[in-house]
Amino acid sequence: MNDKTLGYTIMVATILTMVGYFIWSFAPWLGASFAWLTSYTEWAYRLPILGAVYLMLLIILWIGYTMATTPSPIPLESPLDIESEEEEKKEEEEK
Repeated sequence: MNDKTLGYTIMVATILTMVGYFIWSFAPWLGASFAWLTSYTEWAYRLPILGAVYLMLLIILWIGYTMATTPSPIPLESPLDIESEEEEKKEEEEK
C-alpha cells in the first residue's frame, strides 16, 4: 500500500468515525431510526473521557518508570573540571 492510499484510507476512516460518533452521541434527538442507540449514548461520553484519563496516567506511569530505572548521573567534583579539560584539549590540539 503506497502513502497516498494509506492517507486516503485514514481520511475516510476518520470521517466515518466522526459521523458514527455524532450519531452515537445525539441518538436520542435524531429520531426513531436511532432509538436503539439511546440507551448507549451515555457511553459515548464515558469512553473518550476514560480513554483520555488512562492515556494521561500511562504517560505519568512511563515517566515514573523511566525515572526509577535510569541510573543516576555521576556528579562532577566541580563545574570547572569540564572547562579545564576543554582547555587542555585545545592546548594539545594547538601543539
